[in-house]
Amino acid sequence: MLKILIENTAEAIQTSKKIFVDTFVKHEGLAKNMHDFVDAQHEYTKKAIDVGFTTASNMHKTVTDKSFYVDTFKSVQETAQTIFNTQKKKEEK
Repeated sequence: MLKILIENTAEAIQTSKKIFVDTFVKHEGLAKNMHDFVDAQHEYTKKAIDVGFTTASNMHKTVTDKSFYVDTFKSVQETAQTIFNTQKKKEEK
């Protein structure tokens, strides 16, 4: 639903830019170049939206998986043990 809203917003912006060009740029060659630029911007924006939603979906899957927290906790625990063992060895010397 949100993706559709964002895509429709991008479409509306593209249409608005083209209307602006058609209204204020009377030279055909320049208008065509500007339309091509607007189209390129729109293609980039559509790809960025797709990648953004794919990334967000994959991140959500990762952080809602129990193994993510188990692995993270193990890593933090091992790091803490290493730090405390190093400090104990320094104190013993």
